[in-house]
Amino acid sequence: MRALRIILLVLLVLVGSSCSDTFLDPFENEETYFSIYGYLDELERDHAVRVIPVTRFPEKILSPSDPQATIDAQVTSMDVATGNVITWWHDLERLPDGTYGHIFRSNFMVRPGHTYRLEVTRSDSIVTWAETVIPRHGSPRPIPDTLMFPYEVSPDSGLVGRVRLPEVESPWDVVVTYDLQGRFVRLPYGRPGNKSENGGWEFDIDMGADAPRMRSYFGLDSSTPLPLLHAILLQVRVLDANWDPPRGIFDPELLAQPGSLSNVVNGNGFWGGVGLYQYVWNAPPGSAPSGSKN
Repeated sequence: MRALRIILLVLLVLVGSSCSDTFLDPFENEETYFSIYGYLDELERDHAVRVIPVTRFPEKILSPSDPQATIDAQVTSMDVATGNVITWWHDLERLPDGTYGHIFRSNFMVRPGHTYRLEVTRSDSIVTWAETVIPRHGSPRPIPDTLMFPYEVSPDSGLVGRVRLPEVESPWDVVVTYDLQGRFVRLPYGRPGNKSENGGWEFDIDMGADAPRMRSYFGLDSSTPLPLLHAILLQVRVLDANWDPPRGIFDPELLAQPGSLSNVVNGNGFWGGVGLYQYVWNAPPGSAPSGSKN
């Protein structure tokens, strides 16, 4: 998840320096009032969103005493399912490039499957808004296919398993954990695979390719068999269905351009959601390291 935070952090800086994003002629702009960038994370209580007023002057706040250091905006979020409304508080925060930005924060738990509507309201009642659905980590139908384990299960067996996630449109930060006789080896996979032809996402778990990394974890040479495999644990941070970057590439400079990826009404930017999906494949009883049988 650290990688996603880094990309968002870079994005927050870039949108502030993009004149086309915050500098529009009000006589030609009747429906774009704020740019907003942020997301809700199922695993976090603390949430943040950057809000940039769209004005005739580009936002470049160099000091808390600058005229643009104040903002005419109130930010609220609503759980559409329950009707619960939360008011976010405002901070003028120093950004990594030395300028300042308007960051609104809140503290609450989000629920998988719920829709959250973010509203930025000006004092004249003009509203910019967006909605996100937190991905649900359960589904009425099984998400991944079952990996077909051979009788002899070992990381040295070269087994490759195809994982299909029909409910996942845009995964992020896939982690595969091997349970080797009660010792867990956690291997980051990044954002592997591609969209499947029938919708959803698919990628391979390559036990053979992962074996050297597991040996490094245990400090074993190539001639020493790895411990018996008990299970494979899959953890996927799932982005909401709208959070699908152009050409599947999370490029901050590309995402910072207005219209490249936006679900904001009466504004620019993006408001997203991040959920968690986990699954465990258990190796069948009687599994033994390669070359031996019980």
